[in-house]
Amino acid sequence: MLIATLVQSQSAADSIARSIAARTSHNYELPDATPYAAGIRADDARILVEALASKEMQGRETGEEGQRKAAQYIAEQFKSAGLPAKGDRNTYMQDIHLRNTSWNDISLKVNDQEFKNRTDFYVYPAYNPDKPLITFKEVVFVGFGIDDPKYSDYDKADVEGKAVVFYEGEPQMADGKYTITGESRRSGWSMDWKRKVQVAKEKGAVLVFIIDTRFEENLKNNKKLLSTYGWRTVNVDEDKTAESLLNNIFISPDLAKVILGNKSDKADAVIAELREGKKGKAVKVKTKIEVHLDKESKELHGSNVIGFIEGSDPTLKNEYVMVTAHYDHLGSPDSTVIYYGADDNASGTAGVIEIARAFADAKSKGQGPKRSVVCMLVSGEEKGLLGSKFYVDFPMFSLKQTVVDINIDMIGRIDDRHPGNPNYVYVIGSDRLSLDLHEINELANRNHTKMELDYKYNAKDDPNHYYERSDHYNFAEKGIPAIFYFNGTHPDYHRPTDTADKIDYEALAKRAQLAFYTAWDVANRPTRLAITGKNK
Repeated sequence: MLIATLVQSQSAADSIARSIAARTSHNYELPDATPYAAGIRADDARILVEALASKEMQGRETGEEGQRKAAQYIAEQFKSAGLPAKGDRNTYMQDIHLRNTSWNDISLKVNDQEFKNRTDFYVYPAYNPDKPLITFKEVVFVGFGIDDPKYSDYDKADVEGKAVVFYEGEPQMADGKYTITGESRRSGWSMDWKRKVQVAKEKGAVLVFIIDTRFEENLKNNKKLLSTYGWRTVNVDEDKTAESLLNNIFISPDLAKVILGNKSDKADAVIAELREGKKGKAVKVKTKIEVHLDKESKELHGSNVIGFIEGSDPTLKNEYVMVTAHYDHLGSPDSTVIYYGADDNASGTAGVIEIARAFADAKSKGQGPKRSVVCMLVSGEEKGLLGSKFYVDFPMFSLKQTVVDINIDMIGRIDDRHPGNPNYVYVIGSDRLSLDLHEINELANRNHTKMELDYKYNAKDDPNHYYERSDHYNFAEKGIPAIFYFNGTHPDYHRPTDTADKIDYEALAKRAQLAFYTAWDVANRPTRLAITGKNK
């Protein structure tokens, strides 16, 4: 009895000391989280990782049977923890429906000279109908492609059955004022190139070439837009838009000169006349052009899995703390190879499930978080952060009321930078949008987990760009503070050899505990995190 009393006294003293430390650094007191963090255990994490990285899960590729099995397995963990079903159709799932629209064949020939897509020209698949072949023998240069009561580039130009060529933007006078507005402000024609395409279609043209004077800059933006392998949320309105428009191609000024041939000087003279306030005339050019715009569409169905712990405070429960990780991986390209993805990212998935259980345990003991906590496992990360992008586009909980995203991606291994030392974790993004978040994580580690917090990959000039490469980034893009925990890469990264037997489960549990302590603080503090920076 005496021993038990001494233990209880020491435990109480430790709890008081922790509370004092929290008050000293925060100016607010937190409920003691240590009993619940202690429930995040290596043995439990092992069971989860071995199941998720098993042969039965087939590498968990989004849209494939293995991913669906993994989603169901995760949902069962949330259900067994007593969490309510908050997803679509009274399930734990948020359904993801994506489409990949790409070019099966895209090419452009001018008088038998071939030009390259995304080198000499670029095309937006979403704004082009499927046209396997377009040929014509005449183009018409029509200035800026505008047809307005105050100004028209078409006048008496006949473009029926022909291609038209025009510049982006709108005409300016020599004094810098715009011809249509008569002022230094632009008209709507500059901001809406699709309006110009629609005019060309109404006048009977078969194709539009838009001369982009900022071609190199906009080409980079086009490449960034298509960098997620072309996967986009299925959007019926977008499909209708493509079919309603005329095929259109953005071309460099150099390619424009080739298309206009010996009439390019005349086209330049038209632009010069417009700057002098004179009326320009259309320029007809005989040429031989062949265009292939053959589209190919594929659809993909995946799911995010939602674990929800409702907050205990009547007001603060309407604010949300997100804890995320992706559970998908690279699948099984053939019957002989499986990309198991134990570290990437069954480890992070196990961490989030354990964190959900810890919050559920606290709630069952009357110590539930004041703010609501959403533990979400997303799919589609390996195809370009698609699951998290889908969520922020179609959130199940208000983004304006979402105070943080705590993201875990690979926490089960040791990299070459820390040989033989599992007592570290890379912390990325914590200070980008909120110094409060950074300080909370530092304090949680100082008071509890006592790991080396390595900020190497948080550097804004990090050549690996890890900050932009995991699911927290989509939240940060919406102005939501985010922190990303990571163990670094290793020789098994994105290889079939990333297996469950190589995971350091004690390191995994400790890193997950740090994420839990940080989430606990944010979920229970009296005020939201202060926004102190921009997402750069």
